[in-house]
Amino acid sequence: MHEIPTYQCHVGSAGWDHADWVGSFYPEDLPAEWRLSYYNTSFTCTWLSYEAWSGQDAATLAQWVEDTLERFRFVLQLRPGGQAAEDAQKLALLAPRTGLLVDESREYPQLLWLEQNPDLKRLAQRLREIDRSAFPAYIISREHDLPAMTQARTLLEVMGF
Repeated sequence: MHEIPTYQCHVGSAGWDHADWVGSFYPEDLPAEWRLSYYNTSFTCTWLSYEAWSGQDAATLAQWVEDTLERFRFVLQLRPGGQAAEDAQKLALLAPRTGLLVDESREYPQLLWLEQNPDLKRLAQRLREIDRSAFPAYIISREHDLPAMTQARTLLEVMGF
């Protein structure tokens, strides 16, 4: 059974382990295995491609769930062409933190790709539209642009999300 999300809107990046974040976001001396724990204190979701999550072993996936706060969500790309048998077991391990399963052949109005230098007024309008729905919104930076992510997070705070 999935937990009820504690946040209606989430902001995050495609992945969390980016070398260019060391020194600017992650402290220089932070061990790589602690990055997800650190990341999830500032951002509440991450997008993972099918290859990124399906290539992990069960222990790693269980550790990801353990390392994240209850509010945190993984946005997971599904395998193009349908799931493999072993995917079900891996998805079950991530289920407590899964926010959205994405089939690339469909559009998801609640999945908003964050551009560099985002138009915050337009983003606020989209968030107001999504807020009327029953679905949480996921604002994801494909380019893992920390300034844009921080702006989006601040916008959510100002809007009361």
